[in-house]
Amino acid sequence: MQNIKFIGSPERLLNETTISSVLVSFAASEGYKIDTIEYNFIDSDKMHTLNKDYLNHSTDTDIITFDYSTDRTILAEVYVSKEMMANNATAYSQTIENEAIRLVSHALFHCMGYKDKSAKEKEIMRGKEEDFLSAVSRETKQNV
Repeated sequence: MQNIKFIGSPERLLNETTISSVLVSFAASEGYKIDTIEYNFIDSDKMHTLNKDYLNHSTDTDIITFDYSTDRTILAEVYVSKEMMANNATAYSQTIENEAIRLVSHALFHCMGYKDKSAKEKEIMRGKEEDFLSAVSRETKQNV
């Protein structure tokens, strides 16, 4: 059974049922199953504290994923900075909803072994995020 939680997400920002369905589908398409993913939408002060305490970074970040997955079963805690999410949406000419969906998928892909350190890894990650965003859009339109 998949346990996908969205805690503190801005009201009406995400269609959690649709996104959860797409998360499960994307994981399964690569041989993964989701045990638990908890998405926590937090303020920048809390994010800064997490970044400093757990990663020894003193910079802002939009997302931190604590991946406890084993074998091909995903178990993770994800923290998303609401302020950075909004800033990124503006900077990249995206809706805040699209940026939120992109970040949600980004965490999943990290749990599935995708990285984003090198230029090639970033290109692959961005492609996966775009595919996810398109799938959520298609699913949403089918259910309207």
